[in-house]
Amino acid sequence: MSAFAERFGRGWRDGRTGFRASAYFLCIVYALAVTIPLYYVLISAFKNNAQIFGMPLALPTSLDFKNFATAEASAHLLRATLISLGVTAGSEVLVLLLAFPAAYAIARIRTRLAVVVEGIFSLGFLVPAFAMLVPVLLLMAQIGVLYDPLSLILFYPAWRLPLSIVVLASYLRTVPREIEESAEMDGANRLQIILHLLFPLARPGVITVVIINFITFWNEFLFALILLSQQNRTMQVALSILKGERLVDYGMLAAGVLISILPVYIMFLIFQEQIVEGLYVGAVKG
Repeated sequence: MSAFAERFGRGWRDGRTGFRASAYFLCIVYALAVTIPLYYVLISAFKNNAQIFGMPLALPTSLDFKNFATAEASAHLLRATLISLGVTAGSEVLVLLLAFPAAYAIARIRTRLAVVVEGIFSLGFLVPAFAMLVPVLLLMAQIGVLYDPLSLILFYPAWRLPLSIVVLASYLRTVPREIEESAEMDGANRLQIILHLLFPLARPGVITVVIINFITFWNEFLFALILLSQQNRTMQVALSILKGERLVDYGMLAAGVLISILPVYIMFLIFQEQIVEGLYVGAVKG
């Protein structure tokens, strides 16, 4: 016991114990800040307003799925979910088809213009969403896809292209050029190198781009509200119309929110190892 006390005192004096204690405390506070709201939404989805306000953190007395049925009947959440999934999937594919070749050209082709082109793409970060609203609305009306989910599939990739290109280019720069030169000596053409060599090697960067864009596309509200009709609402727009007949039904709202975050949670479960790998690679090589 004395040896432990001596080590503890020595660690506290040189700052290591205090640093670890502070780090653990901050991790616990952050975990509580994340899990308590999720827990509150989860249990509220099975309660009525009286139970929510009377016993906010208590477990529901029964697993009644009435709130989920009411939310579906009020806002057609199933249709909205399918539309959101279709828009998100189509946008993700289009982003990768456009961003990866551009990132490859910036990262691998030896030219002074590569830095200039990357800087031009980076300017996209400076354009606020509100500044794009009217031009995008007029453009979609002119090409005949206004109020159609296709308008979002065309707009979202253009909106997220700058970030996707910058992230992918940074990962492609970490791949040794000798690997690419060796493949060229073996007779591989440029397309084969991109598809069968660089794309798998840049998988952490690809997964990072996919996850970031998925969360952005799934949660986007403003353009989905303006560019789509009432029959083609996305999930976030459908949530905004959930309400009771006389007062706000918070249990129904919680059920709708729970449905909306489920795809994001499933996405994380599927790619959690790749997400951690991407963060690790970025931390080591960045």
